[in-house]
Amino acid sequence: MLSIIYLSTFLALTSACGLPHGFEKKDLVKTAIKNVHVWNGQKFSKDLSTVVFINGNLSNAPSLGATMVDGAGGYLLPGFIDAHCHIQECSYLDAMRQYGVTTALDMGTFPISSVKGCRASGVTDIRTPGAAGTVNGTLISQMPGYPSDSFIETPEAGRSFVASRVSQGADYIKVFLDPLGPDKETLTAVVKAAHAAGKRVITHSTSYADYDTAEAAKADIPCHAPLDKAIDDPSIAKLIANGQTIVPTLIMMQSVVNNTGTPLDAYTFNAQGSVTNMYKAGVPIVVGSDANLNPYVPANPPFGLSLHQELQLLVQAGVSPVDAIRGATSLAAHTFGLYDRGSILPGLRADLVLLGADPTADISNSLSIQKVWVNGVEHDSSV
Repeated sequence: MLSIIYLSTFLALTSACGLPHGFEKKDLVKTAIKNVHVWNGQKFSKDLSTVVFINGNLSNAPSLGATMVDGAGGYLLPGFIDAHCHIQECSYLDAMRQYGVTTALDMGTFPISSVKGCRASGVTDIRTPGAAGTVNGTLISQMPGYPSDSFIETPEAGRSFVASRVSQGADYIKVFLDPLGPDKETLTAVVKAAHAAGKRVITHSTSYADYDTAEAAKADIPCHAPLDKAIDDPSIAKLIANGQTIVPTLIMMQSVVNNTGTPLDAYTFNAQGSVTNMYKAGVPIVVGSDANLNPYVPANPPFGLSLHQELQLLVQAGVSPVDAIRGATSLAAHTFGLYDRGSILPGLRADLVLLGADPTADISNSLSIQKVWVNGVEHDSSV
């Protein structure tokens, strides 16, 4: 009788006060993936486990009452993050999701509204800087309709550029470095203005000189590996002192060499060699593909697939499979301030990839994709 009184009292209280928001029974969508080896940021669990998520977020709740998914002894990873791509059309995100890419970091598309309009439930999540900063006369400046507020010939123009992008809702700031400019003083002004606004700065850096400029200005994330000269000890010392992280896009650099007739040494000695040197020295390496379908650039890595090609090229350059995976998950999330994803932990987004084979044993197993979840929405995948 006493237990009945307690139960009646509890029901009365919950009826009067309401359950916490998001926990009303009618709103709960609970899923449990059982019989999986779970990635913990460094390795997969030896024993099979169960991972639960509710309404798109990972949970430590028991699996009771959940829709059960049998992982059949597979390997469960956080969703992959492609830290360098160019999304001109929302349909590109479908291919990325199919290949387990649950977050796409666009690196320069205009207008910015065209990218933000791609955000939808169950679709690969996207972030963007809008159009990159550059100077008149560069390759990208000649693209039809390129916005004039992206031309940063002076420090003052650089500060105005940052203010414009921040007002448009840019997630970070991108600057295209080129022999024509912008110079170190202008990039430094951009970095200071961006940091004051709480934004990271990513640079297009395809030469040793570009790295020198990015290092002098303390830009957060230089992208690409140089084709003209390998990053050496003096440059690496500055990268480490500045706390900079690199997105080398080896698949893009290899494709450029292949498509333009550039000597292969430009890739093997300079681009790949740069990654080898930086990784051995402890410079953080994040995975990005530079996937695009832009007719104005010399190579077009395919959406989704190229992230896995990038993982393989990084491993060929000496990056361990574990660190390559981290570079496409937790390290990528941390580098770009996406603290709600990148790991399999309670409270984070249920962005998940189920593999049929262990990618730490063979990085090409990253392609053994069985299922993908984006914020808890399942997508069957077979690539």
